[in-house]
Parts: sequence; structure tokens; C-alpha cells
Amino acid sequence: MKKFDLTVVLGSKNRKGLIKATIGSIRNNGFNGNIEIIVVDGGSIDGTCDWLALQKDVFTIIQPNYSVVNENGIKVKAHSWGEFMNIGFKAAHSDYICMVSDDLILAPGCLQKGYDEIHQRIDNGEKIGGGAFYFREYPRNDYFRVIKLAEGNVNINHGFYYRPALEAVNWLDEKTFNFYNGDGDVAMRLNMAGWKTIVLKDCFALHLVHLPQKKQTLPAWYLKDMEAYENLYGHLGQGSLDISEDTPPINPRPFWRYALRNVLTGYLLREYDKRKMNAK
Repeated sequence: MKKFDLTVVLGSKNRKGLIKATIGSIRNNGFNGNIEIIVVDGGSIDGTCDWLALQKDVFTIIQPNYSVVNENGIKVKAHSWGEFMNIGFKAAHSDYICMVSDDLILAPGCLQKGYDEIHQRIDNGEKIGGGAFYFREYPRNDYFRVIKLAEGNVNINHGFYYRPALEAVNWLDEKTFNFYNGDGDVAMRLNMAGWKTIVLKDCFALHLVHLPQKKQTLPAWYLKDMEAYENLYGHLGQGSLDISEDTPPINPRPFWRYALRNVLTGYLLREYDKRKMNAK
């Protein structure tokens, strides 16, 4: 099997247009080494799988992820986020794994800059578990941020993991969290085990804003995920945001083409945020 310098892993389902944009930004990012792209697809029926089958540089794993009712009577996905992403992480042929979502556009040079920093710091003897990209919720926010968890630990919404570190903490939790806070959990466990997660100061990405949900319609699995995280780490204190002073240009055109509703909603949310701030 060919050895790769970097593996990029993403999960997806029914995002044919957006995943084309994300993979395009990976391919054209300017990485100098051998790069492996792994997509774990949840059983798309919009033509995504057909398109992926034609991509010679993409290792596609199809794991249908359907809804079931668990033992507590809560509707959840058959495979949790942790289980789903572990499929791709464990299949990676590199010690340097970059996790991105299928609605993300990377800034040019992001992969090389992140790889170089983590690789160099590990070579210099630092015990680095991973590194986070600054990301902007497009178009709602005009700033790029990294989320810091309790005790200043850096959360990796999008960014790098070091495979030996993931192995040391037994990978992502597949049982406790259905989806949300799984990334926060592994970041906390890495840091508690001595594997520091860091901010990659020169790495940026655009993330498409999600459509909002009303508080009273939040699904039961989401509330359970929030409760589980609070029970594990709530006593350690609150998190914070690390806002970058830089605002690098990243072309958002694919979002307009493939997810116009999200973009327009994002602008409405941006105006809502402004009015809310002015009312204080």
C-alpha cells in the first residue's frame, strides 16, 4: 500500500454539490506531498455515490447511516458521529489526519501550513494531539474563530489529528455522543492524556452556516449529547472563543451555487445578530 504524507477524511450524505466544492478545495490546496482523500458516505441517494465512484483519487467507503430508535426511545442515527468518523480515521494510511466537513472550503495553502507546523513541533519533541483551523460561519459571521473548551483546551472543529495520539486515547467515543460534542470530548481526552491540541494560526476555512432550529424543536438526541458533555466536563469551567485578527479571502461561490437557502438565511441571521447587539 502506498504511503501517504497526509490523509484528509470527511463524512457526507446527500451533499453532491457541496462535497464537490470541498474536495476541489482539497485537491487545489497546494499540498506538496502525497495526499489521500477518504470519504465515508452515509448512503447518499442524490448521485453523490455515483460521482465519488468516478474519482480516482478518492477512497470511498459507503456505510449507510439510517435512523433508528435506541433503547431509551430516542430517534438517533444507527452509527454515531464517532463511529462514523473512526471508520475513516482507522483506514488512513498516514499518521497525519485532517478532518474536514462536507460543507467546508479551505483557504489556499491551509493543508501545507497545518502539516508543516504540526510535523515540525512533533519532530521537536512536543506531544501534539492535533491542531485546529480558524473557521468562519459563512455568511453569518465576518470573523474567523477557534473554540476553546474548559481549561483553555483547543477544540478541533476542522483540522489535524495525530494518529498515534488518537490511538493512545482509544479513538473517538462511539457510545456516549450521537453527534454533537464528540469532537469536544476527544479534544478534552487528548489534553488530559498529555496530547496537546493547538491553534494553527495560519490555517483558515469557510464553513457554511446551518439552518437554525427553534429551541422547542431541538431533538432529544441533541439534548442528550449536551447533557452527557456537561456531566463529563462541566465542572472544569466554561470555554471561550479565539478570534483571529486575519480575514483571508476565500471564494464562497460554491455555497451560493449549491446551498442558496443556507446563504440567504445566513445573511438574515447576520442582520438579526446586529439588531440584537444594538438593542443591548
